[in-house]
Amino acid sequence: MSNMAESLTIVIPTYQLGAYFEPLLADLTNQTADFILWLVDDGSTDGTAVRGSAFVRGIPNFHHEAFAHHRGVSAARNFGLARVTTGAVAFVDGDDRIAPTFAATLQQGMSTDVAAVTIGYRWFRAAPQRRERELRLDQRAMFDQVAHHGTEIGGYVWNKAFRTAAIRRADLRFDERLPIAEDYLFTASFVAATPGPYVYRPAILYTKQNRPNSTIHTANWEARQTEDQVFDRIRQLACQLH
Repeated sequence: MSNMAESLTIVIPTYQLGAYFEPLLADLTNQTADFILWLVDDGSTDGTAVRGSAFVRGIPNFHHEAFAHHRGVSAARNFGLARVTTGAVAFVDGDDRIAPTFAATLQQGMSTDVAAVTIGYRWFRAAPQRRERELRLDQRAMFDQVAHHGTEIGGYVWNKAFRTAAIRRADLRFDERLPIAEDYLFTASFVAATPGPYVYRPAILYTKQNRPNSTIHTANWEARQTEDQVFDRIRQLACQLH
């Protein structure tokens, strides 16, 4: 692996991943840049925690923590976030795939003045057309991207790296009460509190997997109502923009 352009921690919550976990572990091994890793298992009972613990063994910058009981993806992310000591942090979902240059691209985009870097992704919700060149966005343009469904950048946390100091200044955490859209709220809150600028590198380096038993596929009517309420909260954040 090459030297880092900007220090990066990758936080990955894991829960009952089964066969989906191994491909991501291979992707982490194949990264072209160094990074710190926190695998945080959310009370898995299917062997995911055992596999994660074995994976980090003997690698100084790789860490694993296993919750005794299922606490939710936000609790797992918050655990990792609280332990970040690097200049930037990224959040990857444990059943997804990342390209070998995922970490390097995020690190290189995080120059001194940049608040967050985002990359292109492949998913059934991805925008059909993508620009070819890097784009620099101000706060309002970035907020418009992260505060709505169906945009090219999206409000997801998994295709972004955030400046750790900006998260600390805004005192941000993932809302552990939310069963859905917690990532949208975190990202929109970050942008509302952080003037920017933001960098978008459109190369598709993240592949979102459609796992049948994932949260988005098992959300019930009540969870969908909660999602609507979250987006109401996000719209209210617009008044905080500088």
